Amino acid sequence: MMTRQGRVSVIVLGGLTVVAIAGAAVAVLVQQQERTQRLAAERQLTLVKADNEQLQRQIGDVRAANLALETELSHTKSQAEEIAQQLTQERQAKELLAKSVDERQHEIDRVGKDVEQLRSERKGLLDQIAQLNAQQETWKGQLAELEKSKTDLETKVLELSGQPTVELDKVVVNSGEAAAKPILPSTSNREGQVIVVNREYDFIVMNLGKNHGLEIGQQFQVVRGTEVLGWVKVEKIYDELAAAAILPQSKKDQIREGDVVKAL
Repeated sequence: MMTRQGRVSVIVLGGLTVVAIAGAAVAVLVQQQERTQRLAAERQLTLVKADNEQLQRQIGDVRAANLALETELSHTKSQAEEIAQQLTQERQAKELLAKSVDERQHEIDRVGKDVEQLRSERKGLLDQIAQLNAQQETWKGQLAELEKSKTDLETKVLELSGQPTVELDKVVVNSGEAAAKPILPSTSNREGQVIVVNREYDFIVMNLGKNHGLEIGQQFQVVRGTEVLGWVKVEKIYDELAAAAILPQSKKDQIREGDVVKAL
């Protein structure tokens, strides 16, 4: 039979064995936990490193993007400045264009007024032309009458030129204005009288002619008493008569039949 002491020893040994086994189990469990924790930490570290690398890449991407943005912003600023300058130039060009348009409009208005004035003047000129045409027709009629009167007068002068000088005081010549006064015989110093005054054509007929030695172009002085009335120039010569044009410096309206003509 086992003694009591032996039993106690067995129990103690059993307890120690149990304790050892429990300690070993605990140790194994702790090691497993530590391994698990270590593996978890390593995985966590790997993840953190991966996250860190990814973050570094993102930071690099962000920096690159930031640099690109800064470059683009600088380029955009340059473009904005160019656009602002272009806008300023366009604004100035528009202002100049508006000013030019205003000036052109003023010019157009002025030209329009000038055109209206020219139209009005043209209408007035057309009216004047119409009046002048009407006057011309009237003058043509008057000229025809004057030509007829001149022809009749020249015919009368020709008739007078074929008669002796001493009989001229008995002849009355119708000049269209006044009757001829008695004709005095011409003198040896070529003095005579005005027998006809034609104011339409500014000429006179005097009682001196080819038989008195007159020549074409010869000039005479017209006098009344001591007053000099003017000068005449011989244009046509007949035997006893001559037609002379009244020169411009003469007192044409004052010359009349009976005035004396003196050769110059």
